[in-house]
Amino acid sequence: MIHDTFGELLFSIIKMSGVLGGEKSFVEGLTPKQLHLLMEIGSQTYRHGDLAGILGVEPSTLTRTLDPLAKAGLVDRQSNPDNRREVLIKLTEKGMDAVKVAHEKHHQLFADLLDQVPEDKRKQVDESLAILLKIVKHSNFKH
Repeated sequence: MIHDTFGELLFSIIKMSGVLGGEKSFVEGLTPKQLHLLMEIGSQTYRHGDLAGILGVEPSTLTRTLDPLAKAGLVDRQSNPDNRREVLIKLTEKGMDAVKVAHEKHHQLFADLLDQVPEDKRKQVDESLAILLKIVKHSNFKH
C-alpha cells in the first residue's frame, strides 16, 4: 500500500538524519540535534521562549542544548535591550558557516539520491514530492 511505502520512506530519511540518537551529523563536531537547532535558527533572531515553543521543548531543555553551541562560538545569546528579562538568540558567523556546510551536504545527498531515479520518472517524482511537501507544511500534526 502507498501509505506503507511513504511511511518507510519517511522513517528511512529520519534514520539517515541521525535525529533518532545518532552522534554524527553532516557537520563535524555537531550532533544531529545541535545541527537541527542551528538550522532552525538560521538567519533569524529569536526570543528564547519563542524558540523553545517552535521546537516544542521546555525552555530549560533549550538552554542545555544551547550551552555547548554558545561555548563553541556558534550561537550568540544576549539580553533583549527592550526587555532585560528576555534572552535573544541568533547565530554567529561561525554558526552561519556550519548551516551553510549542512545545506551544501544535504543538497549533494539529495541530488545523489534523485540521480538514481530513472530520467523518464524524475518529473513525476518531483511533482509528487511537491504535493507531499505542501501537505506537510500546511498540516498541524501533534505527536
